[in-house]
Amino acid sequence: MEFPAGEHEDLILPWLWSGRTGVFSDETALALHGVSDALPARHHLTVPASWASRRLLVPEGLRLHFADVGGEETTWVGPVPVTVAVRTIRDCLADHVSPDLVAQAVRDGLARGLFTPEDVPAEAR
Repeated sequence: MEFPAGEHEDLILPWLWSGRTGVFSDETALALHGVSDALPARHHLTVPASWASRRLLVPEGLRLHFADVGGEETTWVGPVPVTVAVRTIRDCLADHVSPDLVAQAVRDGLARGLFTPEDVPAEAR
């Protein structure tokens, strides 16, 4: 039986690899939210902080981040979980993503009403 290709189906396997505990973040989340021109070479997935001490065989093309992401910081884009836009901005700042991409994400996110200026860290405004 064949099924039609779904939106973001390339993200399903990395998410399943994480035992459905991972959340797409950083540049991958920027792209999923459509708030920048980010085209990450690898998928960024945040897994629980407790995983940092594990020995993991990470699938090719996947970059892991270790942090606990609360339910209020997660949303769904199609079939995959992703950090909410303002959390994505904070993660990108912490991981030193290109300032141009972050500035574009802030402008686009504000224009689309994804967050308010007060929600955005001062260094991103």
